Amino acid sequence: MQNLSRYILGAVALVAAVAVFWFFGDIVLYVLVAGVLAIMCRPLVSRVSSVKLFGRNVPRWLAAALGVLAVWVVILLFFVLFIPLISGKINDLAHLDYQSLFAPLSEPMADLGHFLQKYFNVTISQQSLTESFASQIKEWVSEGTVGNIVSSVFSVAGSVVVAAVSISFISFYFMKEEHLFVNMLRAVVPTRYEDRVERAVESITQLLSRYFIGVVLQMTIMMLVVAVVLILFGFRVQDAFFVGVIEGVFNIIPYVGPWVGFVLSALAGLSFSTTATMGLGYVMLVLAGTILLAQAVDNYFISPRVFSQQVNAHPLEIFLVTLVAGSCFGIFCMLVAIPAYTVLRVLAKEFLYNYKLVRKLTENV
Repeated sequence: MQNLSRYILGAVALVAAVAVFWFFGDIVLYVLVAGVLAIMCRPLVSRVSSVKLFGRNVPRWLAAALGVLAVWVVILLFFVLFIPLISGKINDLAHLDYQSLFAPLSEPMADLGHFLQKYFNVTISQQSLTESFASQIKEWVSEGTVGNIVSSVFSVAGSVVVAAVSISFISFYFMKEEHLFVNMLRAVVPTRYEDRVERAVESITQLLSRYFIGVVLQMTIMMLVVAVVLILFGFRVQDAFFVGVIEGVFNIIPYVGPWVGFVLSALAGLSFSTTATMGLGYVMLVLAGTILLAQAVDNYFISPRVFSQQVNAHPLEIFLVTLVAGSCFGIFCMLVAIPAYTVLRVLAKEFLYNYKLVRKLTENV
């Protein structure tokens, strides 16, 4: 009877938790994002609060405020540097003479059209494949398309502002009161589990801090590898770093991200000065080779060592978890697969350690 009551209480608690996530999903997301930011800024806040100022340590609230400010500076700096590059490339692409640019490809594309029509019975319109390709790209980067994107951004600006203010406010208090999040959890769990919860939060904080440091390290290395190689092949510095930033950012998305980055890089490459001087084929070949080289470096040297060491998991384990997350829940879940898996491993170690499989998966945590 006692076990039945325990199961009933557990089921009720689970239903209540699901209901909270369902009805207050935005708020829960704000708290989780604020918690992640607090974890990332924890070393900075601790370091600043230990500094002596007029014979006293810097107040914790001031260190927390500086932590929030540092997050905003990084975000704004990224947009200040990146958005003008993107808008400039879009403007260049919108005013390119595509007929002249693709003129050298007219004959090969015509041969391809004849081949498709002869052997695969594919009907080709009167307009050449080169003209179709050029008109399609021009449509993608037209000023009307850019205007639609800007309108969409402004339409969600209100929600973004609310989210930004909420996350900043919550993360400030998480940074200011180091054990606030733990105390919130202790208040809602049975007394006998309080110590386990505290240990779990401490382990999660350490592992996720190391993981996010690994993400930043991976992005930086990818950006530098791509940029340096392109510069060696004669690309302008600003063009090389533009492609490097694109590859570094999109490389965060496992498997799919590098392909998206390559497509965007190839599209931007149409407006590079190198394209006019050395030819479109040369630029596309160098871009493809550079990105493949960077991916090889990332897949065989950076990711297996950085991420597996940061979260204390085997590289094959990381690969399978990411693959399962993408197959079951889509691309977005691939982004959060490793942090989520890290959290689940820590919780399983604290609360389900009696099971053999859990012991094997969490022996390094």
